[in-house]
Amino acid sequence: MVGAPRDDPAHMAALPRHRYFDIPRTPNAPPPNPLWLFQESCCFKATTGVVLGAGVGAMMGVFFGLLGADPAAPVGAGGRAIPAAPLAHQVGVAWRALGDKALWYTKSFAVITALFSGCDCLFEKWRGRHDVVNGSLSGCATGAVLAAKQGPQAACLGCVGFAAFSVAIDALMHQS
Repeated sequence: MVGAPRDDPAHMAALPRHRYFDIPRTPNAPPPNPLWLFQESCCFKATTGVVLGAGVGAMMGVFFGLLGADPAAPVGAGGRAIPAAPLAHQVGVAWRALGDKALWYTKSFAVITALFSGCDCLFEKWRGRHDVVNGSLSGCATGAVLAAKQGPQAACLGCVGFAAFSVAIDALMHQS
């Protein structure tokens, strides 16, 4: 092929055409990241929801725990002031109360985000779409599961409440 012109069909057939000139078949082809399939799994998304929800819950628990400190002097029977405990004891009690509140918020947010993100992923894979219906179904499932111990009426109310909140947040986040 020495001296063959560049437009010669035999010369073009010898080039590895698929490597240089082909356009990918789908415009949304997955990236070549080997962790991509793992990151798209519902288990990974629910676990990420647990970790991030727990972090947000811990921050909120500490914040609300600090706000909840009552500096007013307690009043006993007959309007007499109760003598204050030693400062070290007061600090210990305050820290324990702060830790308890932070732990409660951490657990609550971790459970809520795990339920919601796991359900959202499952509904998205089941329906094959990413839209507001997935969020409302996930909110309904989350609210129903969280309120299931209180009976069917509470589960229905939890379903409607969480679904409405999910739709409202989705509309707020996607407004243009």
